[in-house]
Amino acid sequence: MCGFIAAALFLGIPGDSFATTVLDKVYSAPQAERGGEAYQAHCAKCHEGAEPDAPAPKGQPFVDRWREAPLDFLFTHIRTKMPGDAPGTLSRSVYLDILAYLLRENGYPPGSADLSADQLGSILLTGPEGPRSLPPDSLVRVVGCLTAAGSSDEWKLTEATPPIRVREADQTTAEETAKSAATPPGSATYILRNTDDQHADTMKGQRVQVKGVLGGSGDKMSVSVQSLVHAGAGCDK
Repeated sequence: MCGFIAAALFLGIPGDSFATTVLDKVYSAPQAERGGEAYQAHCAKCHEGAEPDAPAPKGQPFVDRWREAPLDFLFTHIRTKMPGDAPGTLSRSVYLDILAYLLRENGYPPGSADLSADQLGSILLTGPEGPRSLPPDSLVRVVGCLTAAGSSDEWKLTEATPPIRVREADQTTAEETAKSAATPPGSATYILRNTDDQHADTMKGQRVQVKGVLGGSGDKMSVSVQSLVHAGAGCDK
């Protein structure tokens, strides 16, 4: 599994929208044992070795790269990118076993049943303390009113939603923009950075979806923009 680099701040905590988290014993001990054997066979040579871009997938830095998102985010990355020298070559069941092993190694308790692929989208990956704010530099999607922030090339997002973690930020899908258009207004404000290539002036005063890298904290949040698209009505400025 060479090159285990995460695809990635969630200030709105998503726990209420998930009935299950990784704290709810979502895998079995035998599954994690099988995953440990597969990890040693296919992953340890990089992640427990000298590969600088493949640190061991355990501990707080690893959890911070993936938490506050469905478990499917991490599974999809593993299944499509790993092992680094032969990505996608293991069976789905082996990838699930490895995921169970990673959960065990990061301190999440086992249960009585194996983790299955159809559960992954409804299980929230959290830290050991449960859902909380995202760490800096996460890729996110936010929705709000595009407003001039001073000079003509400075922009902010007002009446904006809490950010949602995404797998990629430089493009969007029709499904995402439909969800954004249906999302109620929020109360957050973000300073938007790196908007030069996003044609922001053509969407001034409109409701937009912004995807990018979230930074800052409190009342000084920002998004380094990677995509900017119109997202329905609701801003009359």
